[in-house]
Amino acid sequence: MLAIAIPVSIAAANIILGSLIVCWIIEGNFSIKARLITSSKWMICIFLFLALYFLAMFWGENHDNALWQFQRLALLLAFPILATIKLHQQTFRRAIFSFLCVNFISAISAILINNNVIQDLGNYIYFLNSDWETAAFIKYNYHNVLLALSFYVAMYIILEVETKYKYLFILFIIAYSISIFTERGRAGQVLFNLFSIFYILYYNKNHIIRLSFLIIILFSFQFAVYKTTKVYKDRFDAVSNIIKNNGSKGEGKADDIRYVFVRESIKRIVKKPVFGHGTGSFGTIFENEVSTGHTFNAKTTPHNQYLYVWFELGFIGLIFLILIFYYQIKELACKKNGFHRVILPVAFMFLMLVDSYLFIFILTIGYIFLYTIYSRIQLE
Repeated sequence: MLAIAIPVSIAAANIILGSLIVCWIIEGNFSIKARLITSSKWMICIFLFLALYFLAMFWGENHDNALWQFQRLALLLAFPILATIKLHQQTFRRAIFSFLCVNFISAISAILINNNVIQDLGNYIYFLNSDWETAAFIKYNYHNVLLALSFYVAMYIILEVETKYKYLFILFIIAYSISIFTERGRAGQVLFNLFSIFYILYYNKNHIIRLSFLIIILFSFQFAVYKTTKVYKDRFDAVSNIIKNNGSKGEGKADDIRYVFVRESIKRIVKKPVFGHGTGSFGTIFENEVSTGHTFNAKTTPHNQYLYVWFELGFIGLIFLILIFYYQIKELACKKNGFHRVILPVAFMFLMLVDSYLFIFILTIGYIFLYTIYSRIQLE
């Protein structure tokens, strides 16, 4: 049920996650679960990370956004819950298949909407949003990231797992690819390219001609999309111009906001590098101190999880954040096809470079969902 809800509805995913937590409590066996949690280094790091956010309420003078952060940090508790709840192997297989199927439906819907074959789904289903930011069911950038992750999972299954549905997964990949590059979400597009390059290099490193041919196909696909898709072309050109001009958008215009975040965050991080400015301080400090032509408020984030944590919790908080993923990578690396499994936490670490994804519900729960399966599923 969670596999179906994540690509479709934040509200439904919340309800189902709450139901899983209730099941975890009813299930009991708390002593066994406690031993499993305390024996896992990445789970211990999660609790230390949460504890540091609580302690950081006692330093710094600005905590206006603390409640908002604690609401999102609470989602990290789903990690140990899903890691220790009793689930069957068949449940994991069905969950992955359901997740890929629903994302396929989401991709097809977005493609049809973008080509004016159908209207926004909100016109047919009353509880869905129908605005320029929505791609099929959810916001376009979250949609693209989920499709990129689905592309990666489908490729993993096709290349490494025995299945009679390989042609179906190939169809899924085609739909994911088209939808990713007809939406505006750049993070999903970059992830798609990184996954593609990884698989091309990994499986063809000893076949130079085939490797070169596949690289040419990949870049030809990018070029064709660039020439035929206005959305992709406009986003690509805009980013290229910003990079060429070192963040400047031209005379009389404010610098690109991501450059502003990096520049102004680093200026303030060096003032309090070890413990940071305190929980919930980032937006308020930017609102009061930064004047660059942009509007900031208490809930402003720097579009970079590492900067965000370092700014508020200091270097100690940043270390705990990195250790969570470091120990997850170590755990996955020890399993069958571990080299492929570790791509999941590495991909999420990349995503945290471009936005504060640890505080975005639908993608954090999506990562928790996939990590639970990748860490617990047993491949024959």
